[in-house]
Amino acid sequence: MAALFVVTYGVVAVSYPRQRAAIWFTVSYLLGFLTPICELMVRYTDAADLFALLGYAAFLGGILAMGMGIQVFAGDRPPWRLPLLIWLGGLALRLAIWGGTRNTMPYELLFQLPFAIASAGVMLAVRKIGAAGPIRAMLVGVFAVTGAHFLAKPFLALSLGSGSSAKAYLSTFYAIISQISTGVLLVASGLCLMLLVIQRALEETILDAETDPLTGLANRRRLYRVGPRMMVEATLRGGGLHALVLDLDHFKAINDCHGHATGDTVLVAFARVLQGLIAKDMLAVRMGGEEFAILIPDADGVHDGPDNRAARLGQAIRDALKPFAARGLPALTASGGIVRYRAGDTLDGLIARADQLAYRAKRAGRDRILQDTPDRPSDRDAIGWAEVPRLVAG
Repeated sequence: MAALFVVTYGVVAVSYPRQRAAIWFTVSYLLGFLTPICELMVRYTDAADLFALLGYAAFLGGILAMGMGIQVFAGDRPPWRLPLLIWLGGLALRLAIWGGTRNTMPYELLFQLPFAIASAGVMLAVRKIGAAGPIRAMLVGVFAVTGAHFLAKPFLALSLGSGSSAKAYLSTFYAIISQISTGVLLVASGLCLMLLVIQRALEETILDAETDPLTGLANRRRLYRVGPRMMVEATLRGGGLHALVLDLDHFKAINDCHGHATGDTVLVAFARVLQGLIAKDMLAVRMGGEEFAILIPDADGVHDGPDNRAARLGQAIRDALKPFAARGLPALTASGGIVRYRAGDTLDGLIARADQLAYRAKRAGRDRILQDTPDRPSDRDAIGWAEVPRLVAG
């Protein structure tokens, strides 16, 4: 089973390079795979003491490597000094009791103590994983039980007998129970970790598919996945939702005069402006070319007045564009339109109404953002037939 986890985590690590935690889990179960091999060597070779120590070191190292992998998965740098200290301390403790009397509480407890401490460390690391959920709760439970299981094993050893030596231990009933229980717990932890890793890998795949590769903003695919949910949430909470569509002015001239590479630089710089100004509950999207859209929940409760959240964001964006020329970039302005979500609006209709206002802002002289008013006709009446082809073309 450990070999299967080694192969599975190894495939994930190769297939998803950003899943660096999978590398640590591969190492963890590789060390776990070495443990039964060492026990076989204890039974069938004359170097029983050497392989007993190597098996102990590999198993303890495997648990600690799992904890470091979880730290990486949680987004932290693994604190390698503490795991190394626990590993060296565990080996030192194992050597200190090497000639001790087996089947006594001090010996058995000191034998299992490093494993219990390592399991507790893994449990604490799991709690740092940001996304709470059933899988994380299961993993915390598995390692809590694993730590308790190592602390309970001395009592089981005294009751059943752990053998007079490392080689004799392998022939005891206690060894069978110990290895089966430990194996079950490690398989359970491996499956839970695999679920977390695969879930994260799928989330990253979806994020990649929904991200504009040039600007790093969301693309239309994420807009059509997240936008309807934001509309429903706005309705349920009794608040509002604004759409702000922005179109960069004279962008074709920037490409023609300065080249497409400079045009791309301008798009990236504009995206950085948006990323620096939007709040976490907003969604900024590159619709295509030089057109952008932002969905803005009405968190402050001001919905229809001119000083709503979307209007303040629009003005902040315009102000942030003023220093562009001083930064060695072509001078840049934007025209935009702000509309509020109305009951019965579709996402396409909401964006189309904001896009229509952005087009009117361009016809009115550019470098301005127009805002819808509550008494404006519906989008079906507001869009003139001469302007429909532009909306259809995007």
